[in-house]
Amino acid sequence: MARYLTLERLGKSAIVTLSNLPANLLTTDGLNELASTLQALNADDGVRSVVITGAGDTFFSAGADLKQFASGNKAEADVLLQAFANALQAIRNYRGVTVAAVNGFALGGGLECALVCDYIIAERGAKLGLPEAKVGLIPAAGGTKTLADKVGVSWAKRIILGGEQVSAEQALQIGLIEEVVDQGFAKIVAVSLANKVASQAPSSVAAARKLIEDSPNLTLDEHLKRERAATLSLIGGGEQVEGVAAFLAKRAPSWMQDDDD
Repeated sequence: MARYLTLERLGKSAIVTLSNLPANLLTTDGLNELASTLQALNADDGVRSVVITGAGDTFFSAGADLKQFASGNKAEADVLLQAFANALQAIRNYRGVTVAAVNGFALGGGLECALVCDYIIAERGAKLGLPEAKVGLIPAAGGTKTLADKVGVSWAKRIILGGEQVSAEQALQIGLIEEVVDQGFAKIVAVSLANKVASQAPSSVAAARKLIEDSPNLTLDEHLKRERAATLSLIGGGEQVEGVAAFLAKRAPSWMQDDDD
């Protein structure tokens, strides 16, 4: 049984709740649990989307437990950093859509975890930041890139170099998150958003997600070639045939994974 998180199912969505109260700190064991949980969900055709949130109403996650760095032991630190890398890669590798429901403070590794999700929903009163420099560290789970990719270099410097925490409203303005909701509603809205994705053809979601993520690194010609190839790979597949048939018949489609429920 998982010790540092809880897992529940709601329709086609899975809700992963980081649960290491009071601040939902991320430990090596907790990150290993997160990685294995996402890997298992990725292999479960009955799950189309994953929502990640924090237990309680104050913290999504305050990031790494700094006690793990107190000794200054590089080998121990490297074990934790590898656990972060594995957990965040498992989120990135998830074939469906991931949504972070930020229900309080999302700091350090907690924000880095949210940043690798496809969408971030934050409640009013939430604070987001990467304050590692205040304790002689830097973001080490991809935050210097994922934050800059979302908000631009200038804001990334302001948040990381200046240790600035931004409110949910400010995070929305700078493009760090996708939506602000009232307190207590982040998980509800995140699940609703996730379920919208779950109603789409799984193969289409996976193909489009890959194209969107790769687009910044491709020229227009390269992207168009990949887009055409991906489209042709879908043509004639069971989901494409069913999707068009359902549309023409004015009924809801039945995707292949639905038949196993």
